[in-house]
Amino acid sequence: MREFTRNWRGRRLTVGALVLALSMVAGGVAVAAGGPAIQTITPRSANNITNLDVLRQQIRNYYGDPLGSGVFAPDSNYAKEASSEAATGAWWLTVVSKWHLHNGHGRPAIVLDVDDTTLATWNYEIFSNWAYNSTSNGTYVNGQLFPAVPGMVGMVKKAAAEGYAIIFITGRPAAQELPTLGNLTADGVGVDAGYPTPTTLNDGEDGLFTKPPVASYPAYLQAACAGDPNGSCTTVHYKTATRAHIESLGYDIVASFGDQFSDLTGGFADRTFKMPNPNYFLP
Repeated sequence: MREFTRNWRGRRLTVGALVLALSMVAGGVAVAAGGPAIQTITPRSANNITNLDVLRQQIRNYYGDPLGSGVFAPDSNYAKEASSEAATGAWWLTVVSKWHLHNGHGRPAIVLDVDDTTLATWNYEIFSNWAYNSTSNGTYVNGQLFPAVPGMVGMVKKAAAEGYAIIFITGRPAAQELPTLGNLTADGVGVDAGYPTPTTLNDGEDGLFTKPPVASYPAYLQAACAGDPNGSCTTVHYKTATRAHIESLGYDIVASFGDQFSDLTGGFADRTFKMPNPNYFLP
């Protein structure tokens, strides 16, 4: 998840910001500053809107954490939904891996987002009361404090055993690549989620793509994002161009996993899997 490097985090729509967005509604469309429109409705009455404090409590209940401890319950509706989507992905990958044995379509690969796709940020949402702050969030990222999303470690390990290349694409900035890798895998710092080490690609690139500063964009991002504001890739353009680059190296992306629709649109994946995330929206 979460794509706008960590500038994206300043532009995300959190639970609280959704209320603000409703005040910007015109003709049934709430416009997120600097991003694409969000399709919604124009409430005629306050009774048409879920009270914000009630909504926060509903989300806590969904995570099996009604008191807001920051630890989601393994038997929560969130854990069940995430595990179910991971299991569907595992089934799909097993079916396709057998097909790949008899058809030459490049090495099969899976692409995964990080925040709330492979690592769950529920503890930070509770700490911040759904109000992102780059400094406090950086403490969680650099401290490697995020646990694995339920069901995902087993699914990814199974995919690796079946011969899939394991590739992560995140909007976290390049400066956070090392703690991101440590949190995903195991380096003895903070939480070791236990995912397989990302696959080294055919051209020598590592399989964890973080978002570089604009001045350091590789050619494929420069071309894809030339028309974006200040040449800085939108989430969709960044993710799409990176998947296209991966496939240009001889990989077939059999499945792409993300918690935001902007993680998944743009093509260059045979099938997409949407992980649950009621906490924020990234256009």
